[in-house]
Order: sequence, then structure tokens, then C-alpha cells
Amino acid sequence: MAIFRKDAVPVTDGVSNYPDPYNQGAGNLSFRHLTEAGGLTQFGIALETLHPGGQSSQMHWEEHEDEFLYMLHGALTVIENGEESVIGPGDACCWKAGVQVAHTLRNHTAEPATYLIAGTRHPENICHYPGLDLLATPQGYTHLDGTPYPQRKQANA
Repeated sequence: MAIFRKDAVPVTDGVSNYPDPYNQGAGNLSFRHLTEAGGLTQFGIALETLHPGGQSSQMHWEEHEDEFLYMLHGALTVIENGEESVIGPGDACCWKAGVQVAHTLRNHTAEPATYLIAGTRHPENICHYPGLDLLATPQGYTHLDGTPYPQRKQANA
């Protein structure tokens, strides 16, 4: 058993790892990866903060991974297949594996928005990005025809 006191898990600044031209840069969000800290492997949960004006990801849906969001503080715009809904504290979202509901989050406000985000960790998952020449596969990012994107260079620490 592992108990983590408030703020014991370090904050990580999110940096997009999408290949160009889909990379979203840095500064959109930060997170505390709670299940990583506890060594869990079957699902992942993070306490995530989407900063003002930020977008969480490219529009996507997952073949083999369920996703769940529980809103804690602030407000977000959830975009699902082009439909926008504003959510706030106590609201939740569920995206079932294999259901082609492309989604992303945007912080349309001047305040940070914080939520718990959870997902299963299926080793053969493929993530689809409708309208983009992009797939996320267990081997890395590919074009729709399966051709791999070049690996992004990692910054030296």
C-alpha cells in the first residue's frame, strides 16, 4: 500500500509529443501522475490542470482504452465530434473504448481548470485522430498508411 499526501507527487509540465505538424508545444497543462507514483500498471490516473487558453490534446478516440474525467475545479469546454459542452465541478465524462467519439478539452476561461483523468492501459491500443494523418500505435506515431513519423529528439536534461 502507498499513501501519498497532498502535493507529495511532483507536478510535471505537459509537453506535446505529437509529431509535426500536429505538435501542440508546451504550456497547455500540468499534471501529477498519481498511479505512476504508486507503481500501478493496469490503469492510469492523473490530477491534471488545463491552463487558460489551453487544449488537452488533438481530437481523438481510443480503440482499446476507456477514458474517464471527473471535474474538480474551474470550467472546461468538452468537444465531442464537433459538439461543445461546458462542464464544471462535480461533472464527469466517460469515453468507452472502441466508440468513435472524438474528443478533446479546452480551457476557455481565464482560470486554471483541474480534474482527475483516468484511463485503462491496453498494450495494443491504437488512438485515432479524425481529420489528421495520424495514428498512435504501440510502435509510435504513424501516418494513416502505417508509415512511421520520425522520432522527436529528446531535450538533454
